[in-house]
Amino acid sequence: MTSLVINSLWNCNVYLDGNSLLGRAGEFTVPQPKRVMQDYKGLGMAARLEVPVGWDKMEADITWSSFDQATIGLLVSSTGMQQFSAMADLQVLSASGETSDLPVIYNVTGVTKDPGMVPFKAQENISYKTVITVYHVDLSVGGTQVYLFDAFSNQFFVNGVDQLAQFRTNIGG
Repeated sequence: MTSLVINSLWNCNVYLDGNSLLGRAGEFTVPQPKRVMQDYKGLGMAARLEVPVGWDKMEADITWSSFDQATIGLLVSSTGMQQFSAMADLQVLSASGETSDLPVIYNVTGVTKDPGMVPFKAQENISYKTVITVYHVDLSVGGTQVYLFDAFSNQFFVNGVDQLAQFRTNIGG
């Protein structure tokens, strides 16, 4: 009989260009590569189909739980790419207890699309969201790359396998 194993990932620290933002972000939503699908229909077909026609644009969201003027300044004035990272601890649990702790690292490269509006509420701490247009995202668990997606270089690796190698060859790039 197979024993239940639980991978528990419940917290992270956010970094901006290598600088820790410990305690300043309340939530970091990291995008995953997502296909663009198009409806296809043809004479003689009993049903419509969806066929893949590329990859969708990606966005990340950071909800801030503190007012940090240095970070706000970086987000509103940046004209170049910014590197965001989320570093977390994956706890692997089984019936015998915690079997391992593995580092989980998401790296996101992009530009600030919307630094967010800062709302003031009586007797409440501020909370606002920044939206980042993402061009590169990668995920590593335990030092092993799970995937890497880069829109500018037409790269998409999953578990070490180049998913777009044939595509790049076919288009001459």
